[in-house]
Amino acid sequence: MSQDPNPAEALASIRQARDTVAPTSYPFSYDLFYGAVCGLLVAGQGLPQPWSLLVLVLSLAGLGLMVRMWRDRMGYWINGYSPRRARWVAIGLAGVLIALMGVSLYGKYVGPDWLFLVSGGVAFVASIIGGRVWMAVWRKELAETGR
Repeated sequence: MSQDPNPAEALASIRQARDTVAPTSYPFSYDLFYGAVCGLLVAGQGLPQPWSLLVLVLSLAGLGLMVRMWRDRMGYWINGYSPRRARWVAIGLAGVLIALMGVSLYGKYVGPDWLFLVSGGVAFVASIIGGRVWMAVWRKELAETGR
């Protein structure tokens, strides 16, 4: 005789697994760190050399560290562009960050010199909001595919 569960048990097991994948909450410090890394990435574009290169390397290392921390804590990593609906949040956030990098570069070459601080601050806030929106959309998408 086989040990196969009946269809209702199998479906319940799949739903339970999906519910454990998307955390119901995660530390706000993760959002703050993500916002800081994205803010540095944007603001660094407005800095003179060699500082802009140094900030670029630090922010990319920070993103890599975040991926590792999440994977160690949660046991998985989801690419921001993988889930169908949530990818549009990631693409929108990337567009905002690219535009803000342009603002930083504008301040570097045209002025005012402090414009990189403003664009970095806006990127910090936009990244925190974007990260939370992405997670909410992904949770909703994951719940809907389980029905």
